[in-house]
Amino acid sequence: MKTRIFALLAGVAALLAFSGCIESHQTLKLKKDGSGTIEEETLMGAQMVAMMEMAALQGGAAGGPNPFAEMCDEEQYKKKASGYGEGVEYVKLEKVERDGGKGVKVTYKFKDINKVSFEPGSGLDNVGPGAGALGEVEVPDATLKFSYAGGKLTITFPDPPEGVEKPAEEGEPNPADEQAQQMMQMFKDMKISAKLVVEPGIASTNASHRDGDSITLMAVNFSEVMENPEGLKALQKLGMEDRKKMEEALKDVKGVKFETKKTVVVTLK
Repeated sequence: MKTRIFALLAGVAALLAFSGCIESHQTLKLKKDGSGTIEEETLMGAQMVAMMEMAALQGGAAGGPNPFAEMCDEEQYKKKASGYGEGVEYVKLEKVERDGGKGVKVTYKFKDINKVSFEPGSGLDNVGPGAGALGEVEVPDATLKFSYAGGKLTITFPDPPEGVEKPAEEGEPNPADEQAQQMMQMFKDMKISAKLVVEPGIASTNASHRDGDSITLMAVNFSEVMENPEGLKALQKLGMEDRKKMEEALKDVKGVKFETKKTVVVTLK
């Protein structure tokens, strides 16, 4: 399975010897003049935090680096800013605590969204040691491209890479199913999202998932997905080249929102 979302999970699983909830939320905020901010919030659940803190009290008996300490290292985010595009700058890091969980909220700023490269799900790169949780895990490019002028924003979504693995036909055995199922169980409490917020407001858009002045680009609540026996099979179709079939596969799956259009146009107020 070569879609980014499962490659991301594989990278995190390879580095974290803990179980528990991880949340990763990205918010791109756009102003009328084309400038804006990118916010990344990454939160580790209470169980995961408790295990890390216990390991620290025991002198690191569990072995390995402390992912939460790595998450609070500002230097990695300063380096990451350029990955969001030309002229994107690191602004600040804030520690977040919620329901016993701990994490960080990182803010970047940009002057021109036309120069921004935004990849939904890349907030998970913050989980793990050093320069990112994925390390050398190879993932397909899922970068969105933006074109903004005269109060109209066009978002272009990438096509699946050539050679992407197709899901098995109905009734046909798929060797990836068991591995993916195990991974889904490990991350059953994970939540991932990426959204666009238009601060002056949205006059019109063809986006599939709009809520007021906010557009969901991608959102997965794994707890809800796991409640549906067909949920995993639907996620496996995220890399399908046929966008209509992908949309059909996902429309009734609770806990999953993905933009399946090639191009989304947003007219600002």
